[in-house]
Amino acid sequence: MVDETTKETAEDKFRRLAETRVNAIMQKIRILSNLAKPPYKFSEEQVDKIFQAIRAELAEVEEKFKKRGSKKTTDFSL
Repeated sequence: MVDETTKETAEDKFRRLAETRVNAIMQKIRILSNLAKPPYKFSEEQVDKIFQAIRAELAEVEEKFKKRGSKKTTDFSL
């Protein structure tokens, strides 16, 4: 499918948006890692809760992609 106003295919649009969104997520993860440094104090329970929430959200999104019949790959590439 091609958007007649921009001549961008659905695949081109997906690539463009996916790259932008994945890079934004990766940047936020890097920013989250700043909390692991002093002067912050945290418990193992708090750390576990953070990563459980992140893993759960990621698993939910991954499942949505798999339901569409996406092929499984070991490397991320667009």
